[in-house]
Amino acid sequence: MALSWSTSAEDPNLEIWWFDDAGDLIDFSSGYTWSLKIGPTNGTALITKTTGITGAAGAGTAPTGTPNVVVVWAAGELDIAVGRYRLELTPTVGGRQRDAYATMIEIRAVLT
Repeated sequence: MALSWSTSAEDPNLEIWWFDDAGDLIDFSSGYTWSLKIGPTNGTALITKTTGITGAAGAGTAPTGTPNVVVVWAAGELDIAVGRYRLELTPTVGGRQRDAYATMIEIRAVLT
């Protein structure tokens, strides 16, 4: 199932437990900058976000652990057309980009 937010959502934050190939949480606590993009698969990004993204060492797993990446949404930030989109999160450290975390998300209408 895709992650899902309404067009006016600010909560919940996006919490990620991002593991390396050995199954260990990646330590994003220092030196990383972030770029998050949301848009249609193989299309142009409708949202590009570079603030409100925090890396950490993290611990454990969802839902009781501590995520190693947290994305905080600002008011109106997810106000795009209702639909299913690709979310890509790319960390950069020392001028080198790490392979992106990618998942599908759903933006849904607010009931009136």
